[in-house]
Amino acid sequence: MTERLKLNKIQYLLHYPDGFDKSKKYPLILFLHGSGTRGTDISALEQGSAFVKLCDYKNHDCIVAAPQCSAVNWNELMSELIALSEHLRALDFVDKHRVYLTGNSMGGYGTWELASLRPWFFAAIMPLCGGGIPWHAYRLKTVPVYAFHGILDNDVLPEESLKMVREVNRAGGHAELNLFPDIRHNCWDRVYGDSEMLDRLFSHVSGGEIPDFSEFTSENYG
Repeated sequence: MTERLKLNKIQYLLHYPDGFDKSKKYPLILFLHGSGTRGTDISALEQGSAFVKLCDYKNHDCIVAAPQCSAVNWNELMSELIALSEHLRALDFVDKHRVYLTGNSMGGYGTWELASLRPWFFAAIMPLCGGGIPWHAYRLKTVPVYAFHGILDNDVLPEESLKMVREVNRAGGHAELNLFPDIRHNCWDRVYGDSEMLDRLFSHVSGGEIPDFSEFTSENYG
């Protein structure tokens, strides 16, 4: 079952697993779509291959939340995304220690940025064919990162993912970059269609503590 909901300026979909029981607590995947499903017609998001594949994932019973970007990009709605993340984490049937963030293309960029702004919200993240701000990457030192990119991608160069992964690891975090030698931009059908890749997220649980970033100053981290 999938509901169409709205919080402030953001429309979003909330998909429930088979046999959903509101008295239980479920892991949640927050999915940020790419530029192709921007707008105000949320049916486009419902029919998108990435959202459909995430809803078809059966290895773990989980909730899938998918907001729709009505702006040029996710950065323009970042305060709204933070508010939505807070709202979802507070739902009685969501396990706030098992909230996972993923997104493709424009949503990959959004994933890097949202996680860097609120790293304690997420147990692990999976940005696909995106990129971010390298000097924000140290904020992900406590968040496991599984990044994916096609080596043949000419829309978003794989170096964009590489820079972020490199900086997370330089800060003492754990980030992996998985490169597909035979794929251009659309790596999401491969990743979201492979349950074993998604399984990596569910091995992580967040303590929910705000990290200490005091070591990352211009004097000792440049």
